[in-house]
Formats: sequence, C-alpha cells, structure tokens
Amino acid sequence: QFGGHLIASVVAVAIDHLSNPEFGSLIPQWVATPLAPATAIGLMTLTGLTHPPACACAVIFMMGEPEIKNMGWYFILMPVLTDCVLLIIIAVIINNLSKDRHY
Repeated sequence: QFGGHLIASVVAVAIDHLSNPEFGSLIPQWVATPLAPATAIGLMTLTGLTHPPACACAVIFMMGEPEIKNMGWYFILMPVLTDCVLLIIIAVIINNLSKDRHY
C-alpha cells in the first residue's frame, strides 16, 4: 500500500511538471491526465507493489483543483504519505487489541 501510493503520487507530480506550461509543456494536458495513472500502474506492476486504489492519487492530482496542483511535490509528503502512515498506525493498533490474535 505505502509503496503503491508513493509511486503513483511521484509519477503524477512528475508528469504534471512535463505538461505544465510553466515548465515547458512537453506533453499536452489531455495526454498527461490518463498517462499518469497508466504509468503508475505499470511501475507498480514492475516493482511488485501493485495497489489499484493508489492510482486514485495520480487521478486526484492530475484532475485536481489549482489548490491541489499548486502543492507540487508537497502533495507526496502531506496528504499521501501522512495518510499512509496514519493508516498503518491504526491498523497496528486494531490488530493488536486482541491478545488471542495469532499470525
């Protein structure tokens, strides 16, 4: 989960930079929007970190409002990685509530 979200968000921000007129607009926006989740899925598959819901990170960023896109690389740190860490902490707490639980 953590790796998939990291890959998807890094890919989305990188592709957004390639399609941003401020950085030279190497790719048209209509190509960049579907390219981000597709590339994220491919990289997740190659690395063995496939987590389909993680592609939502790429879609949310690429189709997001200016407030989201203006976050740039901070998008990876604040909403994405912070949420992943919180989910892991909650999962560990819930899974360790019962003393009879064995893995």
